[in-house]
Amino acid sequence: FTDQLLKIDVETGAAQTWHEAGTYPGEPVFVPPPNGTAEDDGVVLSVVLDPDAEQSFLLVLDAASFEERARAPVPHAIPFGFHGQFFE
Repeated sequence: FTDQLLKIDVETGAAQTWHEAGTYPGEPVFVPPPNGTAEDDGVVLSVVLDPDAEQSFLLVLDAASFEERARAPVPHAIPFGFHGQFFE
């Protein structure tokens, strides 16, 4: 698992990261506002696992600046899921 979230501007190559030592973010999800106009208007959500604390939290990042806006802790660890699961 990776221990950071990364945003890359594919035109300029500029990169922004979110990292907190000892934590492991899950797959990020972009949530645009209803009337957003810029490409990165909105927030990025990720469930982050803190294995030492045996807890997780929902991380909310500003999509444009990649600065933390909020976090919502939960009193237990949320296990990682897998993107694109298929069950027959």
